[in-house]
Amino acid sequence: MKQCPKCGKMLNDSMAFCTQCGTPLANAAAQPAPQPPQQPVWSASQPTQSAPRFAQQPTQQHYYAPANPVLNTVKRMATSPLFLAATAAQSGMVLFNIIASMAGTSGLLGTVGTYLSMILSLGGYSSREASGLLDGIGSLFTGASLGATLVGQCPAILIAVGLWLIYLAEAGKISTATKNTGFTLVKISTIISLAVSILGLVVAEILAIMITATAAKYDDSAIGGGIIIMLLLLVVMGLGILMNSKTLSTLGVMAKTAQTAQPSDKISTYVAVISFLNGIGAVIGMLGFGSVPSVLSSLCNAVVCICFAVFLFQYRDKMRALMAGRTAQTV
Repeated sequence: MKQCPKCGKMLNDSMAFCTQCGTPLANAAAQPAPQPPQQPVWSASQPTQSAPRFAQQPTQQHYYAPANPVLNTVKRMATSPLFLAATAAQSGMVLFNIIASMAGTSGLLGTVGTYLSMILSLGGYSSREASGLLDGIGSLFTGASLGATLVGQCPAILIAVGLWLIYLAEAGKISTATKNTGFTLVKISTIISLAVSILGLVVAEILAIMITATAAKYDDSAIGGGIIIMLLLLVVMGLGILMNSKTLSTLGVMAKTAQTAQPSDKISTYVAVISFLNGIGAVIGMLGFGSVPSVLSSLCNAVVCICFAVFLFQYRDKMRALMAGRTAQTV
């Protein structure tokens, strides 16, 4: 079949002229007959083309590492009401110690001022001159007393600041790395206390030896009493030195666990027991009916010691449970 180039009629290949319009077909190129448009046949096996959609950005998936049970335990312990109570009580103890010291200074200054006023009046000073001189001496004495009080409270202040840093870091209020600073401050305070205890023992033993040697010149039996006193000093002050050294090692173990997430139950039972006994002693000391700041300071000290003792026992038990769980998983 071929198609007329003029009218488009389909003719046989043997035709020389178009039967409709008469156009010669001798030179017309044979063209294939146009095929009717085919409708697409849908098959169930063929996927249907969905309507165009707007391009979507790939969603970002977040992967979270499984929580570490050791660090979670440390976090719960450091943000517990027990730890917060000890931290607040430590701060209160520092505050009331300073107030009690300043109150004692005011009382002493009043007594000294009375005698100085009498001496100045006898020396020919007028009341106005004596009053101005006493005010200057009182200001100087008060400033010196406050400075000495702050220096004496320096270890307790370091502990309070360190405990607050640990609590706030574990509670997510400040940077987590700050808890290392908190541990460092508490350890520095313990080192200061340890150094003071050792120095105090050395000084006390030297004084005991000097007193014993002086008394022995007049009575030979004084040597035996001096030896007993030196032994008592060694035992009593030695227990304090042991307490500070054990506390320092316990703090080191806890700080390492918080940094490496490796549980350890090397918590000193001696520190916990002595701390609890110190708390009981502070409660008994409150019965002395001293000034209000002194009583409140003793109360805060009792809370700190007892809470710290209970905290150590709980911490050790939780670490042992974690270590037992790891051992069971490896078996």
